[in-house]
Amino acid sequence: MRTPYFIFKPVVLERKYFEFDNLCKKYFKNYIIAYSVKTNSYPGVMKSLDRLGSGFDSASIDEMKMTSFSKNKKFFNGPCKTIDELKYAIKNNFIINVDSLSEIGKIAEITEGIPFEIGIRVSFKESKFGFEAIKVKEAIEYALSRNIKTKGFHFHAGTQLSLQQFEKNVIETAKFLKSIDFPIDYIDIGGGFPDKFHLHNLGVTLEDYFKTLMEILKISPKTSIVFEPGRFLVSDAFDIISKVHVIKKNYDDTYAIIDAGINVLSKISLSKFKFSKLNDKRIERKQEYILAGPLLFGNDVLGRYTGFLNEGDIMRIENVGAYCYNLAWEISYRKPKIIIER
Repeated sequence: MRTPYFIFKPVVLERKYFEFDNLCKKYFKNYIIAYSVKTNSYPGVMKSLDRLGSGFDSASIDEMKMTSFSKNKKFFNGPCKTIDELKYAIKNNFIINVDSLSEIGKIAEITEGIPFEIGIRVSFKESKFGFEAIKVKEAIEYALSRNIKTKGFHFHAGTQLSLQQFEKNVIETAKFLKSIDFPIDYIDIGGGFPDKFHLHNLGVTLEDYFKTLMEILKISPKTSIVFEPGRFLVSDAFDIISKVHVIKKNYDDTYAIIDAGINVLSKISLSKFKFSKLNDKRIERKQEYILAGPLLFGNDVLGRYTGFLNEGDIMRIENVGAYCYNLAWEISYRKPKIIIER
């Protein structure tokens, strides 16, 4: 098959889901796994996770429509929800985590006084997302004045969080929840769980995150905890196969130019990619190569590889499941195809 191309490994995806689900069962009585569609919306991923019991977290009307086949729990998040998106979410029974007073007003216009329930996103740091913790009470009261009841809260601190960063966020979450004097149906802690490679680099396990969450976040057994583990589930369920087309020396460096560059291995994915040569015979002769892509951009550099390469060699690039497929550019080259590993 013409390179580059993605390999989707459903067995790996299923194994990661069961690993996450088993930890949920171990530490919490009520929980919801809501896969974040933005992480990788390949239909094979979505259908596999739906079959396993996962819900979904969407950030746009297009993403919501991608989950139309699923009867599992579905959430709608984002700071720029349009009227059309809110209408679609309400009609199709999405749980909406609101991000602004403006959004509450739009929901009230759509529901026309009919009772409705929402979640509220809370932010503990300066950003475009959610409400400052000190302004949440105002949002709850404004919503009530429009016949909209708050049933949960959404917290999301970022991605690839260290255990220390995660713990800090959970402590702030617990402190905030102590100030709430009415029962809530769910607490959505978002994602942030590192992928397998980053967990290894940090020297921690996924269970360390669950222990931290359980020990700090004292919640009622009746309250569901919502997880959005997109990256952890799908990162190592995809590889890219790429070919070395050019070996060249330039100044004091040796470059290996392959046909997958930052057009499919986006730096904003925050993933650590692992490069290996297929059919590597482990010869003694080794040198260091700068791996670079085919684009006409000086920053199209992917990393370094130590070994021995010839033009025509095939490289496997691992840990590309999170964001690489969704963020792939079609600039100069078409988006790589996906084959499924059987």
